Amino acid sequence: MNDATFTKARQSVEALLTIEARSTGSSEIAALVLLSAYNSFDFTVPVADLGSLDGENYRHALNVITLRYMGFEPHTVVENGSARFEAMRGRWAHLSTNKEAAA
Repeated sequence: MNDATFTKARQSVEALLTIEARSTGSSEIAALVLLSAYNSFDFTVPVADLGSLDGENYRHALNVITLRYMGFEPHTVVENGSARFEAMRGRWAHLSTNKEAAA
């Protein structure tokens, strides 16, 4: 992954973290994109739901997926990432596909 692509992906993680925290109509899918890239055992993103994102945020989602494909975990590319992702995981635990983890 070249520096420009990595920078764009890092910015996309930040953008989706912002959307997730705002409680908008796109918050849930933003959270699922990030959480599935972070821990796909407990969270999955329904691909059809990506269609609920506007064009810019859809590209952010694809950038995060690309980041993960290239071997980077999203929480490692942003400041205070581990704490931020664990807090997000707690907020969205009800969406976990692993019902034991959600309990």
